[in-house]
Amino acid sequence: MTLNLPSKEEARLCASVVKDIARVKGVTDDPSSIGTLTITVARLFNSGVRERDALLSEAMKIAGIPVARKERYALLDAFPDINPGTIDLSMEPENERGHQQQ
Repeated sequence: MTLNLPSKEEARLCASVVKDIARVKGVTDDPSSIGTLTITVARLFNSGVRERDALLSEAMKIAGIPVARKERYALLDAFPDINPGTIDLSMEPENERGHQQQ
């Protein structure tokens, strides 16, 4: 039995799709979610979905993310510098920030 591995370019394509979806879903630090996304993208790729836009669109449908081009890029660009789990202190109510203003 011969195992056909993807080329470096094909592997990079799949990895970039996984990375984009993980960023939109906010699961970049969740290994289980990344694994699930990786399997989803790999299955789509192996079934013949080889173009980046089509691969991204199909994987986003499966992941439950809006796939309209305008919506997709709005989601990617909406919060470019926010990391999941980060608390922005400026968003806390005034009475809870008092301990930091000593």
